Amino acid sequence: MNHHFILTDEILWDYADGFLSPEEKKQVEARLKEHPDSQARLDHILMEKRSFATFPLEKPESGFTQQVMHAWTMEQKPVKNASKVKHKDWIFWGAAGILLMLLFTPFLLAPDAPATEPVRIPEKFVPQITVPSYDWTGLLNSNLTQFLLLITLALLGLKLLDKYLQVRYLHTAR
Repeated sequence: MNHHFILTDEILWDYADGFLSPEEKKQVEARLKEHPDSQARLDHILMEKRSFATFPLEKPESGFTQQVMHAWTMEQKPVKNASKVKHKDWIFWGAAGILLMLLFTPFLLAPDAPATEPVRIPEKFVPQITVPSYDWTGLLNSNLTQFLLLITLALLGLKLLDKYLQVRYLHTAR
């Protein structure tokens, strides 16, 4: 006899429904003879089966099968993405970023041009505030900064082009 046989409710339901093989059926019957608690569980299952058999069967309304099949075919159809507008957002923000970089790059790369003579304000109207200052011209006029700005613009443009081509390829592949 198999001592590792575990009698579960699922096996008892299969036994009650007659789904077990003859070998499994013999194991269940032997276990039921040895363990009265398992027999009580089987009796409870058989009682439930009898009570299920007394329930009246519901007849589905006409057209129910057609409704189910229609719903199933609708689920099988590929759904078009509702967020098509979202796919175009990256183009807008990418172009806006590149335009901003193009707008500010000439100001950052322009050499220090002499400004016109500023208008003098009388000393009594000028508050005595000391503002810390930093000489940005040294940083912005360096060849390294100019090179990095141009490389950044080139990489942003290439990234934008790559994203555009990916989306275009996905739309033409369908």
